Amino acid sequence: MLGKWAVIDIETTGINPGEDEIIDIGFLVFEETKLVKQYSSLVKAPLEVSPFITKLTGITNKMLRNAPLWEAVEPELLELEDHQLIAHNSSFEEMFLKPFFEKYQDPCQVSFHDSIPFLGLLFPQFNKLNLESFIKLFNIAEKEEHRGLADSLDLLKVMIEASLLSFENKKNRLKVLEIFEGLPDQYWFTKFIQLSEAEVREVAMQIGYEPKGVARGVEEVQDESLPLELDFSFSSENLKNIFQNEEQIQKVLPSYRFRNSQLEMALKVGQSLKNEIHALVQAPTGTGKTLGYLLPAVLYHLENREPVLVATGTKTLQTQVVSKDIVQLKKMLGSRQVKFTKLVGSQNHLCELLFREENNAELDLLDQEDQLFARAYLEAFFSYNDDHTYEEKLTKEDIPFILKKLFPHLNEMASDYSVDYRACVGQQCPYVNQCSYIQGLREAKEAGVIIGNHSLALNWPRSFPRPQAVIIDEAHKLEGEATSAYAIEVTEHSLGHLLKQLNQGVGALFFLLGQQSESYNDEIHHIRSTANDVVERAKDHLLPMGQVIESIFKKLPRYTPIHTNEIIFPQKSESNDALRTNFIDHLSSLEFIFNQLYIELFKWQEVLTSKKLQDDLSTMKAKAVFESFWGNFEKHYLGIKTLLTPLDDWCHVVKYQEDFGYTLCSYPIDVGQRVHQELLEKSASVIMTSATLANATGDAGHIGIEWMSGHLMLDPKKRFKTGFYLPAVFDYKNRAKVYLSTNLPPMNDPSFVATFIEQSAPLVEELQGRTLYLFSSRARFEKAVDLLLKKYEGRIPLFIQGMGKDIVSDFKQTGHGVLVGMESFGEGIDIPGESLQLIFIDKVPDIRQDLVIQKRRDFFEAKFGQEFQEYFLASRTRSLHQKCGRLLRSETDRGVVIIADQRLSRWKGGTIKTFKNLMRPYEIDFASFEDAVSCGADFLLKDSIH
Repeated sequence: MLGKWAVIDIETTGINPGEDEIIDIGFLVFEETKLVKQYSSLVKAPLEVSPFITKLTGITNKMLRNAPLWEAVEPELLELEDHQLIAHNSSFEEMFLKPFFEKYQDPCQVSFHDSIPFLGLLFPQFNKLNLESFIKLFNIAEKEEHRGLADSLDLLKVMIEASLLSFENKKNRLKVLEIFEGLPDQYWFTKFIQLSEAEVREVAMQIGYEPKGVARGVEEVQDESLPLELDFSFSSENLKNIFQNEEQIQKVLPSYRFRNSQLEMALKVGQSLKNEIHALVQAPTGTGKTLGYLLPAVLYHLENREPVLVATGTKTLQTQVVSKDIVQLKKMLGSRQVKFTKLVGSQNHLCELLFREENNAELDLLDQEDQLFARAYLEAFFSYNDDHTYEEKLTKEDIPFILKKLFPHLNEMASDYSVDYRACVGQQCPYVNQCSYIQGLREAKEAGVIIGNHSLALNWPRSFPRPQAVIIDEAHKLEGEATSAYAIEVTEHSLGHLLKQLNQGVGALFFLLGQQSESYNDEIHHIRSTANDVVERAKDHLLPMGQVIESIFKKLPRYTPIHTNEIIFPQKSESNDALRTNFIDHLSSLEFIFNQLYIELFKWQEVLTSKKLQDDLSTMKAKAVFESFWGNFEKHYLGIKTLLTPLDDWCHVVKYQEDFGYTLCSYPIDVGQRVHQELLEKSASVIMTSATLANATGDAGHIGIEWMSGHLMLDPKKRFKTGFYLPAVFDYKNRAKVYLSTNLPPMNDPSFVATFIEQSAPLVEELQGRTLYLFSSRARFEKAVDLLLKKYEGRIPLFIQGMGKDIVSDFKQTGHGVLVGMESFGEGIDIPGESLQLIFIDKVPDIRQDLVIQKRRDFFEAKFGQEFQEYFLASRTRSLHQKCGRLLRSETDRGVVIIADQRLSRWKGGTIKTFKNLMRPYEIDFASFEDAVSCGADFLLKDSIH
């Protein structure tokens, strides 16, 4: 069945086949299950191998000097001309190798098959499908070698292990075979997965491999400590007793230490919950913020039997709360029963009923392969959910990005099948017991503490009330989250897809009306006629409107084909530009055309809502399909209508990017008002907390936070007089130095990175590493990596973002390495101790320059004044605080941050004074880069063992 096939891998000097060269190739050649050849060779290349490639592969220029030329390797490769070539991310190998085969073959007789979809179908629970993850999963090796033959062998071992795993459960094996049978006939992996267990083991024997199975981690030993002898009733006295009783808590949490700031935070959270008022709490690094709000939340629940919602700003923190902090809290609570559950919004769940309904639909011949793979993955997705508990179930955010990139239809299908609370048929659904959405609601209704994210808190499901007590962690992110939550967007792709969806949605309506009465036949005929008319007329405007928008943007003086371009949505009455007038005419026509169908469907949607429908499967499917379509249609129609209605408190923009087309957006300018209306007014108490709400004392940078959080609009009786700003836990004055240098070249100057690296080198070398570099642009990051590798490879261990799965852990364990990452990388890492003592940052973070931000700045100045200090500069310093916060992670840490930003040389004394005040508790020293490095050395090396 397998025929002639080969597992192949290449290493190259870069990713561009037009410029880069192959430097290493390895492959294993099989006929059926028999190994017939194994080949490996370096390849001499005319290009120098970069330090990055050497770091990645271990291949040096010296190794390649005596390697054979490509002409000597070609005959070996030509032997594969009638083989199926297997590779991980095979598009890379295909880009480099297919032109070679085409040179000798007409037509080309080799085909490439990617193992990424194969593994994605077998392991839908894996968000990342890189080869190294599977090498570790199956305990094959510590890491990916990035060498031709070694990676070919490792990939084949992964394929063997993955296939053998499917035999462990007969039901699962049958489901796997069924999923693969739905794939295109030419997909080679369908043949591989159909091998018998004996045949798979025969392949393993050919390469001398003994399968190991999944690497099982060491099972956690259950804690058998006695329940704590503490009173857990809800009072300030008990909170004090619990937090101060180190001896008792250390029985179950040996590392626990009493922190007064943690107790102060817990008392403030408790006051807010008890008195039903809203609060802002700044809890600096080292406070123990999560336990500081979780414990009073649990005591509140135990006394009042009311749930508490905890909303985090990032998935990382949400995972930490669930997997670490709640585990510790449960140990403290002992036998006291509190149910914790994680909940995600409805749009993050996929509806199996909708998927089953459309799974029999006709395939589009133009992208049939794409659709088959998308369907197969979702089949695996739902199959996995059927067999797992709520806590383990997959949601839309778990779909791997790489699969959505390889199969665009998967992204489209995931959007189509997202749960819409209006479309959900609830207990009548035949898949209700497997549904992650319904199970999530059930769990949440019974929970004492619900863990969610900002989006969930701002867009709560309609099926049951949001908890009256809400804790918003990472509240400094709230403006961005609220902007996304309340935005109205219509895209070129979504409009086109809506028209494709229309016949199916209207067809479901016909089915439902036909069940109600035969007297609706005339109405059905009218709706069909209207729908067909809408599709044809809308098509007449969609294509030319897209062309007009493209022309508008390509005439802009700063147009870029790579990044997203943006303009304020033009108003016809204000525009003298023919293209922009033409665009508005097309959109107005679309609004008029959709209005006809909207009026018609709105009437029948209300009719169906008022009538009792049959509860058979066909009716439930039709209802779900129609309601899903209706929700999507209504969103687009009202979105266009909003865009065409000029409102002072909204920012309407048009965005364009060549690969994705246009996006029409409406954003609320005053997000604080929306948060106040949608969250604060509807809740008894909302506690918003972060390590970076304002400066250390809360006397600067706080107004922007109070606005975006809605606190400025609160009745004084519903809030504390001021925010609560806990004192810094660590001794920043004596244990941290922050220098800002303005004398290096501008950051976009070609010499900036080289100067930055060269002048920082003396201190890095004195410390033997212990350094983190953060760069705000991909170009500067890549150039810095190249220079750092040339400088330190072989002398100081280098850990590079994206090169390896566990680089932060490896950096910690090494204790004296150099860690390099992008700007955002510096906001989520925790490295206490001497492993990290020095941070270099290439600039003071900027605030995004989106048009809605510009409108907000104008709004803020008109409403509150001091926009530059309290909004613009405060936003930038909050972001800088996040990066500097990587420095001190424990009481014994000490370190230096050096920021290079030539732009700040233009700042006047008043701005510098404001900046310094906003950065407290850090004391900012302006110094030349050379002096900053010298002073940093004096500070770090004084009385140091280094």
